[in-house]
Amino acid sequence: MPQIADCARGGFEVVWDVIRRHVLWALAAGVAAGDDAVARAALHPIDRVLRWPARRRLERVLADAARSITDLGRDPEERRHVQRVAAIRLVGWRCDPQDRLRVAAAYAALPISPPPRRWIATLAVAVIALVAAGATVRAAWPRPPHVVIRHHARPLPPPAAGAFRDGGQPLTDPAVADVLARELTGLVIETDADRNTSGAVPDRLARTAALMEPAAITAHGPALATAWRDMVTMLDRWRRMPAGDRIFDQMSQALIAAVRRVSEQLAAVGLGYYLEANVLSGRDVAHAIVHGYRVEEVGFVTAAGKPRRVLGLRRLDRLNVAHRLLGMESEQLGDPVLLLDQIDAEVVSRTLPGLAPGLPYPLGDPAWAALAEARQVAAAAGEAVRGELVRQLDDDAGDAAVIAALLAERAAIFDRWRRELARRDVAFTEVDTLFVAGDLLARLDRLVPSAERTRVSEIEHELARHDASRIAAFIHELVADSVRRHEAQHGVDHERAPAPAAAGDAAGPDGACPELARSELSAYLSQIANDPVTPQFAYWHVVAFAFDRRTWGNAESYAGVWITAGIARHLGLAAADPLIRNREIDRHRLAVLARAIAGQPEAALRAAARATWQDQFGAPLATIVDRPPRDQVQNAQR
Repeated sequence: MPQIADCARGGFEVVWDVIRRHVLWALAAGVAAGDDAVARAALHPIDRVLRWPARRRLERVLADAARSITDLGRDPEERRHVQRVAAIRLVGWRCDPQDRLRVAAAYAALPISPPPRRWIATLAVAVIALVAAGATVRAAWPRPPHVVIRHHARPLPPPAAGAFRDGGQPLTDPAVADVLARELTGLVIETDADRNTSGAVPDRLARTAALMEPAAITAHGPALATAWRDMVTMLDRWRRMPAGDRIFDQMSQALIAAVRRVSEQLAAVGLGYYLEANVLSGRDVAHAIVHGYRVEEVGFVTAAGKPRRVLGLRRLDRLNVAHRLLGMESEQLGDPVLLLDQIDAEVVSRTLPGLAPGLPYPLGDPAWAALAEARQVAAAAGEAVRGELVRQLDDDAGDAAVIAALLAERAAIFDRWRRELARRDVAFTEVDTLFVAGDLLARLDRLVPSAERTRVSEIEHELARHDASRIAAFIHELVADSVRRHEAQHGVDHERAPAPAAAGDAAGPDGACPELARSELSAYLSQIANDPVTPQFAYWHVVAFAFDRRTWGNAESYAGVWITAGIARHLGLAAADPLIRNREIDRHRLAVLARAIAGQPEAALRAAARATWQDQFGAPLATIVDRPPRDQVQNAQR
């Protein structure tokens, strides 16, 4: 009898181990896709006996992980982080759920293996294992599937070796892309774990040695190979440098410079890939982050009479850290850049839906947005921005309005699903792509009403029928053009360093001008003044930060206040009342001025922005011109 009891206990232990392996494998699928629903779908094919307890275990670990994380967002990278924390806790390891890089490093070290194919085979193996003292059998399953999402297509010229010189799409090399997306990302994660956790990470040494001279890199010449080797060497040296050491900052800057040299050498051989490095440090920890991008397009603007290159980037790496900006520019980066994935999300989630007749422009935090004056200024902003975009769409305006209404209807359905699923501790992430994942609706079977799933499917077909991809691509170009001018102005400012802004008289007694806010003030004023077709769009993009209490104190919120005050003064709309009192923005006064600005002609808005820039910086604003006329862009889109 004791042997039978021991055998039974051993059998149950094997069963729960199989369930754990199924849940861990499902979480791996969810991490790969950035979607909890993929993890749930991965449990559907397993044995019926195991399916219910496995699903229950999955929901519990996901809920526990989500509750342990503060400031949790809704994008796929945030969902990946929750699932990584759940997987780490599932196997009994400990981690700080707030330290994302350490979580990523710990997850990468998890012993994740495919679960057995069949429950009957598993039971047989378990009995044999108990009798034969623990023989181990593992089935060879494929890697977890990725979600395939249909991005709206953007027409691009054929790849060319001279794209970095002349503009267009640079050359590609899938082997280089794989090194950046997979191998370099792995090295960054393992380096961070080696630096910030106790104990060495054995894989880091092997990966560092292997990445010193990868064949995909050395195949493109000695200059790129040398820059790459220097970058990997510098990352290894930086890992050993104590954060409190007096030369730590110098070493960090040297690492950033080494990464930039790799980008320069990639461009020199015509390859469309780009690296960006950042070092985040606190009292006791420091993290080096190296993002890899595909350079989808190279554009040029003429700024202050000189050509200036601007790169359009799409993300390659899988690090659990992401920018929320539409573009970036700094001395460390070199060329100004557009973040095309973020622009796509902006177009789908805000710009295109705003084309629905009567839809207000999203402004402010929920408490303020519910007020009558907030609704009035949001309605005025919506009309102003929509009017600009509709004029550019011309014959496509009717289809665009239908597409906007469809996207708004789909978003409302998704919001209902999100609230309902949240009550069952099921997370449903934001959808910021034009078309949803191909299997999303199937994975939501029995979780949401079937009639609503059918309606979403119909909406997808209607979007395609109204040529949503082409229209979204055209709107993308308008937004990218505007952001490109903004980032180019940052580049001009770095070269000539405009005088400090005298924002106090515009913003009020509390309107001191921090350095970063001065930089954003210059770039947004230039974006408005130099925008030939969408200056209202550029204005409302920045002033929205000033209406939202959650973003008060950042550079954009200050810029929104000063830009409103300066433009209103030049348009004859301003009174003597300050817009900032006791370190708080007077949103009532701001709403009065902004609503009046919404009704101004585009030419007057541009002129007032240009005059405000000269007031603030004591010199004429540089003229920035880019891209062919709108009709040429539209013909290319067709």
